[in-house]
Amino acid sequence: MIILACGLAAAPSDASDRLTGWTRIGSVYERINLTQGNQAMCAALCDEQAQCRSWVWTPPGLEGVDGHCALLASTPAPRRAPQRVTGLASDIAAQIEAASERRPSAREIAALRATLPDPH
Repeated sequence: MIILACGLAAAPSDASDRLTGWTRIGSVYERINLTQGNQAMCAALCDEQAQCRSWVWTPPGLEGVDGHCALLASTPAPRRAPQRVTGLASDIAAQIEAASERRPSAREIAALRATLPDPH
């Protein structure tokens, strides 16, 4: 979880957990052409499907005449990709938010301390 949170922190995001100028590569289970679509429609399509964990919106003209929405079954690390927009399914974003607000367990604290250099 810590690695996932660090990976997300490295990419700039806004309050809606959408990353503009980023994409995710791999685990695409469906591509949908959206002639009149946009990133909000892509996010909504992802939220409607239990299998969807993240999505990528490619605007019209970038890879063909129509825009398209890629639905992913996992949450690969974001990579820079001008003009694309990616985001997480709402339930995944909520889980990350909830985990970031809880106090670390004694086991997690011990593991983190073990990674610190010896102060002596």
